[in-house]
Parts: sequence; C-alpha cells; structure tokens
Amino acid sequence: MKKGFGLNRTQLKIIAIISMVIDHFAWGFVDFYSPLGQFLHVCGRLTVPIMCFFIAEGYRKTSDIKKYIHRMAVFAIISIIPFYIFFHEEYGFRQNIIFDLMLGLILLTVLECKRLPKWGKVLIAIALFATSAIIGGWVITPMLFILAFYYGKTFKQKAFWFIIADVSTVIFLMIAIVLNSRFHFSHYDWVWWDKSYLLGFMLALPLLRLYNGEKGKNFGGRYFFYLFYPGHFLILSLGKYFVSGVITVWSLYLTLHVVSLVIVLVITFLTAYGKPSRGQASLLIVEFGVIIYILGFMLEILSNTAEGVHFACIVEYLGEYILFTAQIFFISVLTGKRAPKFVYAICAVVSLIFLYLLVKTRTTGLFYKEIGVDFSGPFSKPYLVYGIGFYLSIVYIFSISVVSCVFCILKYQNGTKVEKSRLLYVLVSVIFCWLPFAIKLTGITHGYEIPGLGIILASSCMYISVYKMGFLDSVIIAGTNALDHSLEGILVVDTNYVLKYQNKQIEGIFGKLPTGRSLIDHEILGPVFRDEKHTIDVGDRVYDFVQEALTERECTQGHMLWVIDSTEHYKTVEKIHELAIRDALTGLYNRNYFQKLVEKDIDAGLSGTMIMIDMDNFKSVNDNNGHQCGDAILMALATVMAGFTDEVLYSGRIGGDEFCGFLRGIVDEKEIAEKLTKLSGDFERTVESIGYKDVTSLSIGAVPSNKVEKKTFKALYSEADKVLYKAKTAGKRRFEIK
Repeated sequence: MKKGFGLNRTQLKIIAIISMVIDHFAWGFVDFYSPLGQFLHVCGRLTVPIMCFFIAEGYRKTSDIKKYIHRMAVFAIISIIPFYIFFHEEYGFRQNIIFDLMLGLILLTVLECKRLPKWGKVLIAIALFATSAIIGGWVITPMLFILAFYYGKTFKQKAFWFIIADVSTVIFLMIAIVLNSRFHFSHYDWVWWDKSYLLGFMLALPLLRLYNGEKGKNFGGRYFFYLFYPGHFLILSLGKYFVSGVITVWSLYLTLHVVSLVIVLVITFLTAYGKPSRGQASLLIVEFGVIIYILGFMLEILSNTAEGVHFACIVEYLGEYILFTAQIFFISVLTGKRAPKFVYAICAVVSLIFLYLLVKTRTTGLFYKEIGVDFSGPFSKPYLVYGIGFYLSIVYIFSISVVSCVFCILKYQNGTKVEKSRLLYVLVSVIFCWLPFAIKLTGITHGYEIPGLGIILASSCMYISVYKMGFLDSVIIAGTNALDHSLEGILVVDTNYVLKYQNKQIEGIFGKLPTGRSLIDHEILGPVFRDEKHTIDVGDRVYDFVQEALTERECTQGHMLWVIDSTEHYKTVEKIHELAIRDALTGLYNRNYFQKLVEKDIDAGLSGTMIMIDMDNFKSVNDNNGHQCGDAILMALATVMAGFTDEVLYSGRIGGDEFCGFLRGIVDEKEIAEKLTKLSGDFERTVESIGYKDVTSLSIGAVPSNKVEKKTFKALYSEADKVLYKAKTAGKRRFEIK
C-alpha cells in the first residue's frame, strides 16, 4: 500500500479502544439479548482481532522480547482488579484480555525459540493452551488469532486461517451450549445462538487489510493504550454502580480520590521503572509528596471526629510541604539551573515550623482556631476555623508557586525547543495544583474539596514533561544542541540503543533509521555501537565514528554518536602511504618496503626464491634513444612484473635499471624456470609493442631460499646478486638459477 494511504497503527488502535468501550458499555448497561445489545456487541468485536494482529506485528519488530512480555505481565496484573470490579458476575476468576494476549506472545516466543527441542515446545504450548482454557478470558481464541496473523505469509492466508479459527470457535461453542442444555456440565445458561455474535470478529479484517505499516503519530504516550484498558473499566464501573444505586455520592467522592491515588501510584511506578536520571529522581520526590497528601486527604474524608481530622491535616500538610519543596528541585533540574542549597534549608525550616504550629493548634489555635466535623451536608466534611498560621502557610506555598511560574516564564523565552516543551508542562502542572482550591472558592462544590482532580492533572503534566524526553535529561539537551548546530552526522540513543534523535546528515548517510527499535543489531551501526568498528565504508565514502556516553551523576543515560565524513582524509593518507612504499616512476615497491615484505615471509617460515634483474646494455639505450625511451622500457618491465600478483611475486625496483623480486612459496627449479621464461618473454613482447624491438633484454639471477644456509634477506640478496653476475658474464639475455 502506498505511503500515506490506509490506516496506520495508531488509528487502528484508536478504533480498537472505541470498539472496546462500545462493547463494555453494552455489557454494563444494555440487555444482552435485545437487538441494541446484539448490535453493540457485534460492533465491539473489532478490538480483539486488532490487538492480536499487533501482538504478531510487535513480536516481529520488538528489540527486546523479554521486556515486551514483562510489560504485558505488569499491565495484566494492574488490570486484574478493575476487570474484576466490572466483570466479576460474568467472568468470575477468569482474567482480562491483556493476560490472553500475553499468553499468545509467550506462545510465539516458545515456538520461535531455536534452543528448545520440539518436544519441549509441544509441552509448553499445551500448558499455555491449558492455562488459557482454565483462566483465560477468551479461552484460547486470541492465541489462535495471533498464530494465524503471525504464520500467514500473505494477508489472504492470515485472513483465511483467522476465519477458520473464528468459525470453528463459534461452532464448538454452539455444540457445547446444546450439550450443556442436556447434561448441565456448566453453570452458564446460554441459548444455542448465544455466541453467534463472535462472528463479528471478521468485521476487523477489512480494517486490517487497510493497514499501511506506518506507526502514525504518538497518541497519549507510550503506555496510553495499556493504561486505558484498566482505566475505562474503573470509569464504567463507577457509572454502572452509580446507576444501580450501589454507589452513593459519598462513595463516588471517596472513589475519585482512590482513583487519584491509584493513578499517582502508577505514575510513580512508571517513573521508577525508567532509566536513572536527576529528572526521574526529582519527579519521584514530587510523587512521594503527592501520595502522602492524598492519603492525608482520604483520612480527612473518612474521619468523623475532631481528633481524626486533626491527624489527617498533619499528614496532608506534610505531603503538601514535601510536594512544593520538591517542585523547586524538579524545576531546577529541568531548567538546568540548580537552586542554592540554602533555599532547600529555608523550605525545610519553614515547613517544620508550620507543621509544629499545626500539631499544637488545638492548644494554641495558631494554625486552626477550631477543628471539628460538619454533618450538615449529604456526608460529613471537616469543620475548620482558620488561624494566622494557616494564612501564612497558604502565602508561603503560593509564593513558591508564583516564583516557580515566573521562573518558568523567564526561562521559556530563551529556552530551546525541548526546554520550552518541558517548561510548558511544568507551568500547567503548577496551575493545576491550585485548580481545586479555585473551584472551591466558586462555591459549586458546596464547601467540599476535590484535590484529587488537580493532583491527577498536575502529576500527569510533570510526568509527561520528563517521560516525553525519555528520562534522558542530559541526553536530550545535549542532543538537541548538537542537532541544531553541528555540521556532522549525529545520533542520540538511550541505553538500549533505541534511536531518540538524529539530524539531517544522518538520514542522508544511512537513510531513514527505524525508531522505537534497538540499533545494536543494525547492519552498519551495530558493530559501531558494539565498539567492534570505528571506520565504515558506505558507498564510495568513508566515515569515522566517535561514540560518547551521556551521563548524569556518573550514571550513563544514553550515547551520542558522531559520524564524520573522512573520505578525503583517508585518500590523502593513502596517497602518502603509497609515496612512502612505492617507487615514484614505476609504481613497484621501493627497496625498503620490498625488504620488509620479504623479511616478513622469512620470519613466518615461508619459502621462496629471490630474483635479481638487470637490463642488458641499458646505458646505450639512453644514449642512443634518449631518456624518454629508457623510461618507457623501465615502465614496460614494471608492467610485466605487476602482472604477477603479490600472492605470487613481490616486485621492487632497486634503482636505475636494476629490479628485484621474490617468488613466494616457489623453490622448485622447473617452476622457477617457467616463471622467469614467462617474465623475459612478456618483457620483450611489451618492448616490441611500444616500438623498441631488440634494444635491450633481461639478465636474471635466482636463488631459492632452500639453497642458502642462512635464511635472511641479506643472504638471499647477496647470493642472487652473484648469480645475476654469472648470467651477465655468460652472455646476457638469460637467467641462472643457483
């Protein structure tokens, strides 16, 4: 499918959660056997196939299958209670769909594991299917769908096996229902067509056929779709029990703050689950204060005595002082401007003074003049008469918030794009902290406080300000500055080598790199990140790589990779190297480098034959035909010698018309003679082809290494020179072998 057409992953997931909400709304509020109920349940069948499809896709694309399974397990556990609250009458002890999907993911992992024997795979697969049959919410159906989507090679094959699994499941259930009506082996009292709505699963196939393979824009953060599942159960449960009269206004009020506490605990867990950074640490302190604050307020709601309210207020304000002091630390970390230590000392002292006034207030009346319980409304609420300590405490906390907002605004004006994004979230979070107080002043809550609303919003904004940057404070700031100003290619990855940022130069070198996946196994970049290579050829260019760890307080948070185009540098180095080892005229090895090559073979215990070559009557060639002719003939010999590769012959020029060579691994006299005959013949034919027939010839002396006692370059060279002299005195145009 062409890029830009069809549905991307995010769009399909949104369709899935809308379908899921429709289905669960029908379970909670609409008669199952009514036409509307049946219609809504059929509409709700889109969810499971889409989820199963992306489990198969996720298995193919994930860089860490263990982490993927662990994440599924965590959210399956988180979803147990919300799922049970909503579905306990229908499902009993059975588990939620994330549990079913996790089983399918584990099944794929087992089946694709090359280290497991076949019998082991079969036993584990049976155990997984049995687990699904016993406690799974959908009883092996999602596992079958996942297998169909994973092992189908084409979409047509995927759809075929999916339909087979769906239809077979429905037929099996119909038969089981009929048998149950006679033998009563199950407590469910269904009619035979009860599960025919499951055929609606096939309605998802046209949507999946439109999948274009694109990720789409990030919607609600990395864990949005995971968190939406238990979250929507809680909301629907509230509506369900409120409509039925099980939930009163008071219980709804209490539930709001219980949900607030749960959300904050989830945010705290997700924060702690991230990679270590100062941003993460500061957010954890903020959330710690928030948790204490909410617990204090819940104690306040539940207290029916003045003593209980007093104790709840102490806990509540303790959390509040921790929260706003931590807010200073949080903002200082995100802006890179550390607050002086004395600021935290002052905050600690002032907070302790106010807490002391609060503890002693029933005696002194300095914080609250009077503490009691008001029973005049639909449910009790604290009765508090404010004293001077309370007003000073409000001024103190409000001053921290105002200073924080002003500081954020000032930093925002000159901040980078990343810093502006963070500061905007932080600024909004500070405002949200005071939102419940502002709502209370309007009178619409009739004096009842709703801090849970502000806490949820403020905590979420603070979390996003850190989470959107991947818990990599130093990585992102350094990466952004580099991307904005560097002329070199730059990559920024986290500790799992998942791509976070890249500049345009990188895309020009490597093309579009995969996002959300580890680059540690990337064909080109993998060896670089593994420190196996520092230089790589890409096309006709040569690139050097410099990898730099990005740390915060001695803790590595990621890596920055500098990619430098060193093509011209290496060309220059290569030219210099060639000039250092080659003869300027002929291009053959010079004497020094030729000697090094031969000595290397000798030191390695390899045999060979040293040959010395001299051109006959070469002086008269220059005298009679000019040096241009002499150079042409020298080049002719160099061309012939270069025709033998280094695997056969090292070729060098000693100087003038004297050349040398080393036949590698050849000591047999007959084989030596064949090589020398070819060399002489090729030389004379080459000289004739350039118009200088019979002006010169070659005299060659050859010494096999097994014919000398002392196997050194000096000994071979000396003996070869003697044998060459023998060839020259014997009449020239010949070779002699010792």
